[in-house]
Order: sequence, then C-alpha cells, then structure tokens
Amino acid sequence: MKRSNRLVIFVGVLLAILAFVGIVILLNQPGGSRPDQEPTTAKVLVAKQAIAIGTAVNPDMVEVKEVPPNGVNGTPLSDPSQVGGRAAVVNVPARGQVSEETFAGGGSIAAMLKPGERAIAIQLDRTTGLNFLTKSGDSVDVVLSQEITVLQPAQGQTGTAQRFEVVNGLDKARTVKAILQNKRVLFVSTQVPTQTSTAPSASATPAPAGAPPAQQTLPDSIVVLIAGTDQDAEVLKFAQRDQTERGALSIVIRAVADTTVEKTTGVTIDRLVTQYGLAIPNIIKQLGAK
Repeated sequence: MKRSNRLVIFVGVLLAILAFVGIVILLNQPGGSRPDQEPTTAKVLVAKQAIAIGTAVNPDMVEVKEVPPNGVNGTPLSDPSQVGGRAAVVNVPARGQVSEETFAGGGSIAAMLKPGERAIAIQLDRTTGLNFLTKSGDSVDVVLSQEITVLQPAQGQTGTAQRFEVVNGLDKARTVKAILQNKRVLFVSTQVPTQTSTAPSASATPAPAGAPPAQQTLPDSIVVLIAGTDQDAEVLKFAQRDQTERGALSIVIRAVADTTVEKTTGVTIDRLVTQYGLAIPNIIKQLGAK
C-alpha cells in the first residue's frame, strides 16, 4: 500500500513539472503572451495610394496593417469592408491611415477644403435638411423657393424714365430653382437624438391621470456646412437673408460619384401650366355677360 501511494505522488509531481515546463516554453515562443497582457499591436487600414478629398474609397484601395497601439490615428478601421465606398472628406497620403475621421471629419475644417474652396454655412429645418440624414462627405444640390412681386410697365408714362407697377393679385408669385449643384457636405450640426426608454423609474413622479404622454423634443434647426466658392457664398447669402429665415432653401442628396451638372429651367406657375400641363380651373363668366 505504501509503495502504491509513493508511486501516485511521484506521477503527480512529474506531471506538474511537465506542465510547468510546457507553460514556460509556450510563453517564450515568438508571439506568446499571457492572457492578461496588453496587446502589442493594433490593426488599422492604410491607403495603397494617395486618396484625394471627395474620392469614393473602395475596399481595394486600402489594406490592413499592424501598428503599435500608440501609433493609431483617430478611430481605427480594421477591415476593408468598412470603407464601403464612402467619400473621403480629407486628403490621405499613400500609406496613410484611413480612419473613421477620413469620412466623418472631426478635425480642422480648413483641412477638408480643396484649394479655392470656402466653407459656407446654411441653416435649414428638419424637412428641408432631410431630417438629419445628410452626412459629412455627401454631395448635395441646393434649391431655392421664393415669392416675388410681379411688376409691369406703369400706365401713362411720360419721359424717358421707365416706371413699373405691381400686377394686382400677383404680389406673391412663387418661383423655384436649383441654384447650386454638386456641393460637398463638410459638417452637419446635429443628429437625431437616440430614443430614450419609456419605462418609468422607481423615483419618477407618477403623471396625473389623463395627462398626455411625454414626448421627446427634437431640434428644429440644422446647420449644414458645404464647400463652395465666394460666388456660391454670395448667392446663398442673398437667398437666405438672416439666420431666422428658414424654408426658402432645401438640399437634395446626390448619388455617390455623381458629378453631373443638370441644366434646369426653374419652375413658376406659368411653366407648370405650359410645360407640365397643370390644369387651371375655368374662369367663371361675370354675371350678365353675353
């Protein structure tokens, strides 16, 4: 019996020694690390070639590279599928890191501009601003809707100075025109707030019986920063006279890589009738007319 116990103890000690030696060998192998050890590298995406502002970045334009953790720039992307054809809002040099900020900005606005471009701000509401769906890197067109007063030459004019008078009933004639096309979005002021839980907390004061449920308040103003020229800035400033004026300007999002400039006619009531076939009600004859 004693001899059997000694054999069991000897086998147990031998297995413990072998396990210890195996762990030491494993930890000394290249790449071996302890479970609680900090990772020695991080995966990032780098550009295979220089990427210019506005370029739609495809997976074949980037590759994965391992860098030290302190060498990661911005919010890293680790898989080529994450670029998804999104447009770059900054220049990326060859072998430079392609991060989330490459598409979402977050840095200097001046670094997001091409030579000759200016950053221009326009204020929109939730509808004309596409309900917060516009993102940095999108390309948009700007449409203007205005009411104008229709004038006609004044009756009974004398002299050389031309005078005009208001046409009765046409003091608020509406006209609509796409005034800017293919403008790159640099920044959008806010996004839709995340939906809050409707479950009551233990410390919440019960609402009175019959009271309407609490509703989440959404921002009603969106500031969109677009890249344009000084001439574009003049056009937008004339179209939107002050910050309190909203509704006159609207934006529409273009398809990725669509740079076509469309020649539009603009729309008035006259064009709706003659070109688009808008039906006008028959004029009622005056009473007594023959």
